[in-house]
Amino acid sequence: MISTTYPRNRLDSVTAMQAQEMPEALPAEVTWLDGGQRYVVCAFYTPNYVEQVSRLKASLESLGINHHLRRYERRSTWEATTRLKPGFVADCLARFAGQDVLYVDADAVLHQQPLFFDDVVTDVALLFAPVMRDRKRSLSIAAGTLYIRNTPGGRRFAETWARQDNKSGPLTLDEDMIYMAFPELEGVTFTALPRAYSKIFDSDGPVPVIEHFQASRRQFKLGKLLRKSRRAIIIAVVVLAMIAATMVVVRALP
Repeated sequence: MISTTYPRNRLDSVTAMQAQEMPEALPAEVTWLDGGQRYVVCAFYTPNYVEQVSRLKASLESLGINHHLRRYERRSTWEATTRLKPGFVADCLARFAGQDVLYVDADAVLHQQPLFFDDVVTDVALLFAPVMRDRKRSLSIAAGTLYIRNTPGGRRFAETWARQDNKSGPLTLDEDMIYMAFPELEGVTFTALPRAYSKIFDSDGPVPVIEHFQASRRQFKLGKLLRKSRRAIIIAVVVLAMIAATMVVVRALP
C-alpha cells in the first residue's frame, strides 16, 4: 500500500516519497461506493497530479470511504484549470443523486474518518479563514475541502457556482467564483468547517483529519507572474522618479 503519512518539513518530500510505487496512470474514472457513508468523496485531477491523487485514493481505500476520482485534461493555465471544480461538483451531485458530495483537492489525504460530516444539516460546509487585509480583519473562503449536501440548496449552490465560469476572466480562480455567486445564493445555508478538515500540511494548527499538500505551489501561475511584473514596474517608476528628481536638484545647484 502507498504510504499516506508524510514528513511536514519539506513539500518536496511529499511527491518524492515512494515515487517508485506511484502508478504512471489511473483509469479516467475510479469509483467505489461500498463504504456505506451518506456521502461520496469526489476529486478531479489532471495528468500531472497522478502521484498526488494516488495517495488520496490510497487513504480513502484504507479507511473504506466511498470515492469517485475523475481525470480531466489541463486547460491553458493553472487558473483556468481550477475553474473546472464547480462544474465537476455539480456533475457529481447529479450522478450520485442519493448521496452528498465531499469534495477534496487531488493533493489531499484523509487521515481518519471525517465524522464531522455525519452531523452537517446545512446545504454547504466550507472553511472560512480569518485574514488581515489592509489592516482590517476579514474572512477568506477556502475551497480545498467542501461538503455539499444533495439538497435543493446544495444543488443550487453548485449550479450557481458553475455558471460563474462564463463571467470569469483569465485570472479568476474557483474560490473567486464562490464570491461571485453569493448574490444569487439567498436561502442557501452554510456551516463553518473546522480547520482540521482543511489543514495545510506546513501550517500550525490542529491534528488534521483532511490534510492538503499544496502541490499547486509548483505550478506556473499567470496571476502570480503578473503581480510580480506589476510590482517590478512600480519599483522601476519610483526609482526613475527619484533619479529624475535628483538630477533636477543637481542642475539647480550653483
